[in-house]
Amino acid sequence: MKVSIYKKPVTIFLVVCSLALTGKAQVQLGVKGGLNISEMLTSGNPITLVEGNAQNMRYFPNTTVHGGVFLSLPLGKKWVFQPELVYSSQGATARPEKDYLVSATEDYRLGYLNLPLLIKYKLPVGFFVETGPQVGFLLSAKTNETMVGDVNTVRYNIKNQLKSTDLSWTLGAGYCSPFNVGFDVRYNLGLSNINQATAEGLANAPIPNGTIKNSVVQIGVFYIFGKRTFNPPGVEE
Repeated sequence: MKVSIYKKPVTIFLVVCSLALTGKAQVQLGVKGGLNISEMLTSGNPITLVEGNAQNMRYFPNTTVHGGVFLSLPLGKKWVFQPELVYSSQGATARPEKDYLVSATEDYRLGYLNLPLLIKYKLPVGFFVETGPQVGFLLSAKTNETMVGDVNTVRYNIKNQLKSTDLSWTLGAGYCSPFNVGFDVRYNLGLSNINQATAEGLANAPIPNGTIKNSVVQIGVFYIFGKRTFNPPGVEE
């Protein structure tokens, strides 16, 4: 089952890479990784059942990680097409908005294999901006529930309560040094509702009702193998 989950994004990435390699442009491989500041955007006043008690929850960002590979395909002197395959740990932490007789902290951990298809525009002196769509494939989804005043944590598997794919849009900017080491900052705005929880699912696991969309800020570093892709004035290849 897990193999089939990985197969779809990997196949798409390989197809895109194959098409890119058929061209005459210089294609380069890169690796990347960094931090996520992830959040779950909910509609209205999301209600979560905690031991049968309906509670209004407030969601706070989680700090997690991401990492993967990408191809850099020049589309002229200023434009670059960059398909990526990135594992991204996402989610949020939820706490009750009010005082309840029974209250808990819910730690949502969602694992995605993301496939961004980005267009980058080179600015002077190694800087760039980037944007494009991203499709995420859900690999895992768990909630760690800790009751207030208790040291024990109850873990729930909520993968079946969430949609298997997530569509988002990426906006970012960064810098690449003359030695192909660089960094970027991105915002991935979730466009699709990932919640598909049933009434039974809401009753058996601490997942909110209503709309849920991913929201992720990524701060990362990268390295591009091969020839220099950004050459500030005075730097020769």
